[in-house]
Amino acid sequence: MNRSIASMLLATFVLRVSTAITGVMLVFLIDELTRNKGTGPGTISLLTGGFYTTELTGAIVFGVLADRYGRKVIMLLGPIFGSIAVFMTALTTHIPVLFVTRLLEGSSTAASIPSTLGFIAAETEGNERLRGRVVSLFEFASLGGMLAVGPAMAGFLWDAFGRTAFFLDCGLYLVALALYAYGVSEVRRASPPPIARPDPVRRTAGAMSRYWSIATSRKVLLFVPTWLSINAILGLWALQAPLLLKGNITDSSQFLMQGVSATTIGIGEAVLAVIFGAGLLFWGMVYARFRRTTMMLMGVGAFCVITVDVLAINHLGGISVPLLAALGVIAAVALFTLSGATPAALGLLADVTEGFEADRSAIMGLYSVFLGVGQVIGAVVGGIAASWKGIDGLIVATVGLLAIGMGALLNLRAHEVVIMDATAGLRPRGPEAATKEDR
Repeated sequence: MNRSIASMLLATFVLRVSTAITGVMLVFLIDELTRNKGTGPGTISLLTGGFYTTELTGAIVFGVLADRYGRKVIMLLGPIFGSIAVFMTALTTHIPVLFVTRLLEGSSTAASIPSTLGFIAAETEGNERLRGRVVSLFEFASLGGMLAVGPAMAGFLWDAFGRTAFFLDCGLYLVALALYAYGVSEVRRASPPPIARPDPVRRTAGAMSRYWSIATSRKVLLFVPTWLSINAILGLWALQAPLLLKGNITDSSQFLMQGVSATTIGIGEAVLAVIFGAGLLFWGMVYARFRRTTMMLMGVGAFCVITVDVLAINHLGGISVPLLAALGVIAAVALFTLSGATPAALGLLADVTEGFEADRSAIMGLYSVFLGVGQVIGAVVGGIAASWKGIDGLIVATVGLLAIGMGALLNLRAHEVVIMDATAGLRPRGPEAATKEDR
């Protein structure tokens, strides 16, 4: 592994930590600005919707710009946009200005992800072993920064420095910028061949038409509802739970809405991230032994267990410490099981690409699109549900989304052969295949 790859991975980790700190501390800031007004959940929903909408649309644009002007140039825009956004956040108390900062944060992620992944593909060309190592480390850096280190640091920084912590976070963005600028050397891009090209308008229209036909194909549509539902549930809890736990809206009948410190929330999120990350590693190693839909069914079933468990904690958690601890263990085991739905869904979407050999990247790109759309849905639904009944409202919303996801998943399982037929030649034969099909 060369210096450029190492610097890119370290910069990615720092950038994800910075982004997570900004997002979590923004929730605490909104809690401070809207306390006793009851508008916190709706405000968080609005700001988060702006972030993900910008990320989804911007990723397409910045991906094209990275190919045209160089990946490193666009890579640098990520920490630049992020540092401007967090600096503005530290200086304002106006919600419209905070909305603009979330658009800048969304642009930061939109610029960094496609350019970084393009860089990885170029640096590891022809070396599959190196590519596997780098991609794994990239995912580890992203997950560790966004879900573990960042949230934990956000709680400590907020409790220690308050709004001044945004300025410290700005410094982290500048560290990421320096790592990209001085540590990454871009692979020289081949010059385009000097041949006549088709009309750009016609070429773009044709590409968009083909992309739309793939995105709306039966194989893809069978997969979409369940994955959107899962990501929407994850989104509504990730966005609204910290605000409700902080006590922005109080309800004496709900144990989880009595007020928790920012530090405790940050540590809790880090623990959940560690459990989820461990589950990802485990299921990633054994997922080939099971049908994809079997793992997804286990994941949705685990979601159901977690939903009932959280309801019990919310109304029985204050009775005794042993009961609360037992319910916490059940939630941890269910979360570990739930994490298997992620590699299963990614594997299933990879199976879909076997029917579109010339469009593998476009289809795999849909995975990120569904993730972002699910997060937006979760932000909107979560804001309404949290404003209505707090934690209980989130539980009701989760039940509705689980019903949609389970129905779509059972339909997908019934038609799984439509997808798997495309990969019949790739599936193992003999006892291993028989065992997998029976599960």
